[in-house]
Amino acid sequence: MEITVTQLKAKCLGIVEKVQREKRRVVISRHGRPAAVLIPADQETSAPLFGRAADSTKILGDLMGTGEEWDAGR
Repeated sequence: MEITVTQLKAKCLGIVEKVQREKRRVVISRHGRPAAVLIPADQETSAPLFGRAADSTKILGDLMGTGEEWDAGR
């Protein structure tokens, strides 16, 4: 099911009840593009929000460096 932000604002309580009752997700669009997804609480993903890429990310160098040496004591 897909609704607009305006529809969500007008019928929020009814939409939340429908998601809970029918166990269906709702895509909320803004300006014609998907902006958010409302899912039933029991279908929540088990993946944590932070740290999801910990096993697939490689740091290849100094993230804060410019690659140039400098003397801060001058």
